[in-house]
Parts: sequence; C-alpha cells; structure tokens
Amino acid sequence: MNYIIKYGRNFMAISNSIEADCHKHWLLQMFLCGQKEINIEVNGERIPCSAILVNVDTPHTFNAEGEPHFTILIDPTTELGRVTRELLMNQPFYVFPHEKTVVMQQYFQYVLIKKSHDDILSFAQSIISQFSYSNMGNFDDRINKVLNLLDDCVHEDEFHQIKYFSKKTYLSESRLSHLFKKETGIPLKSYIVLHKLQKAYESIFYGENITTAALGAGFDSPSHLAYTNKMMTGMSATNIIRDSEFLKVF
Repeated sequence: MNYIIKYGRNFMAISNSIEADCHKHWLLQMFLCGQKEINIEVNGERIPCSAILVNVDTPHTFNAEGEPHFTILIDPTTELGRVTRELLMNQPFYVFPHEKTVVMQQYFQYVLIKKSHDDILSFAQSIISQFSYSNMGNFDDRINKVLNLLDDCVHEDEFHQIKYFSKKTYLSESRLSHLFKKETGIPLKSYIVLHKLQKAYESIFYGENITTAALGAGFDSPSHLAYTNKMMTGMSATNIIRDSEFLKVF
C-alpha cells in the first residue's frame, strides 16, 4: 500500500514499492528509510545513508527493495523548498546527520506499526518541522504574481505561456524568465510543465481518472502526461496510483 499526502505544492509518500529509473526533475526530493540504508544513486554514485535530500536537476535512481520508505517531492517555490535549498548550499545532495536521522526513523517505525491516518499525518508534519523557517526572504512581487496566477489558472494553453505572464507582470519574456530563474532556481518554462503535472496529480488526488486529469491540467493527451511523468519521476503514473491511498490535504 502507498500512502500519498499533498502538502500545498508538495507531495509526500510512504511506500515499499518505489522503483525509479535514473531521472532528474526540478523538484527537491527527500528520502528516509525505515531501517536499512537507502538504495540510492546520485550522479551515478551510490550514497550510503538512511536519510538524504537530493537537489533539483540532479540525476538519481532509487529502489525501495520492498522496504518501507518516506519521500517528499518538494516544490522549490514553496517555503519548504526555499528552506531545503538553503540546506543544500548548491550541492547535489545533503545527507542528514545521524542524530536527526535516528529521531525521524524512530517516529517512522511507530507510524509503520500503527498505520493510522492521524499518525501518518502527524509524522509528515513532524518532518516538515525539522527545518528552520527563520530569516527567509520574500520573492519579488512579480514572481509571486506569476505563482498566484498559476495557482488560479484554468487548463487552456494560453494561460500556460510565458507571454501571458509577461503581459501580467509588465516585463519582457526574457526579463521575466531571467528573474524567475534567479529567484526560484528553476526555469519558468520548466516550472510551467511541473505545475501542469502537479495539477494532474491533484485532480487524481480528488478522484479523477488519468484521462480527465491529464486534459484538465493542460496536457494534450493522457500519453503526454505519462511521458512527462516518466521523464520527471522515473516511474509510470499508473504504478504510482496503483494500490495508493490518498490522505487528507494539509
């Protein structure tokens, strides 16, 4: 069974069936194992650890090998994303210190025994609280406007074009793209694709089938969604959804 939680623009999962081919995406990703070391390679290097954070645009492969793991896909434009980017300091990955890992694992083991929804959600919140949110600066107002427009957008293609956001922010397309990358660490064009994938999963989260979710999020077809998902996660959308239970959004 996979338990999936949506936290704002971030997605979390508890699963023992994750098997991702080598891939990279414009999300940060944290992995925490239950007991054994994580079977993960970053930039082709096997990293011995029990908890790790992988930076954006960094090739990695992961296999749960039947063991329960906790993972978070972190949108770099969120508060959590900005905090974890600071933790990485532009390095491809960050291995959590032993003392912090032990505390997270102990709580994780408790959750795996109980398997109650309330305990799972409390555990997810405890992971988020591990990060310090002090001394965080704000994005440029124009970047915040783009993010808000994306949050409220409809699926029509014109609302997923840089020229649309350029007009709304009174910046040239090149200037807006440069500013967005500088502020968020991710190209605007790539973030728009990521946003569409997030919207598709959000629809699936609320009970839509893959076809309806794909078209509603602005993809040309379910196969377009499947291809994008495979490229960005190393897994098929069908395998992610199969045997999954979507828990409360918070």
